[in-house]
Amino acid sequence: MIEFALSWALLWAVFAGLFQFGYAFRVYNRLKTNVGNAAQFAAKMDYDTANPTLFAANLKNLVVYGDLVQGTNSAVVPNLTPSNVTVAVTLVNNMPRYVTVSITGYSVNAIFANFNFAGKPRATTAYIGNIL
Repeated sequence: MIEFALSWALLWAVFAGLFQFGYAFRVYNRLKTNVGNAAQFAAKMDYDTANPTLFAANLKNLVVYGDLVQGTNSAVVPNLTPSNVTVAVTLVNNMPRYVTVSITGYSVNAIFANFNFAGKPRATTAYIGNIL
């Protein structure tokens, strides 16, 4: 009986660690998918040089909610907000060349530990859309 009690504590610690890693991996995968999708969508979106903040806001909503409009769905992962999403447009001669979408300042609370995502996941695509 003593052996079972001692081995149970070890097994519990192993299973708890596996759960933490699995949960963090699941959240990272969902973020990676949404960031990649937003970057691909951004490559084809119309870019208004007079209002670039609308372009960035739409992409942030796409990453967080899976839709261009904020609040239509709940966040794809817990505690993710548009402020955790960074959209960087590389301009050449005042024309967009590349679009980079990344996650910053987001952490996953996996019960026993926090996993911080700083700058990752990140996706960069060449811009091929229309310029208004």
